[in-house]
Amino acid sequence: MTMPVPQNSIWTAETVRDVTDQLLTGLQARLARGVDRGEKARLSRNELPGDPGLWLSLRLEDLHGSTGPGLSEEDYVAGATAVTAAAQMWARTEIPHVRSTAQRVTTLGHVVARIVLDRPAAEDDLARVLRCHSLDELLPRLRPLLRDAARLDFARLAADLYTWQQPDGPHRTAQQWATAYARAKNRAHRTPSARS
Repeated sequence: MTMPVPQNSIWTAETVRDVTDQLLTGLQARLARGVDRGEKARLSRNELPGDPGLWLSLRLEDLHGSTGPGLSEEDYVAGATAVTAAAQMWARTEIPHVRSTAQRVTTLGHVVARIVLDRPAAEDDLARVLRCHSLDELLPRLRPLLRDAARLDFARLAADLYTWQQPDGPHRTAQQWATAYARAKNRAHRTPSARS
């Protein structure tokens, strides 16, 4: 039985998504101008996403928001770890961050469905990802899964990684990814232009 999701977890997941989107959109824009290569290089290093030194360099104080009492220490740690893990995945894969829209869905389940069209073995990689129980187990399995992605909403991924760290989070998140994947795969088989 799936536990109900607390409202503050939903708010925090959306805050994580917004902070990650601002961070990566800004970094991509600066990199396009030849600025901030050092930040991307630092994110590419083999540091743990739970490293407070990385959180300081990424200036993640926006996770506390400008209104309300701010996050508990536990929620801040989970949120900062999620933002950092998604930013590291972005830096290490060379996949552009593109926020998902109704016209162009770039969430994990949809992206994997497009990958499977050209690399059917990616479905096995997805199955391994969906069986993970901890963030430490999950993160190294995401990279090979996404290696053929043309774009990804890393901000949505960060929100999912935050949710993953909550009680019953791995089950809930895996279920959402599997459902999105199945829907996108069915749609791709019905529409030949789905590879775009």
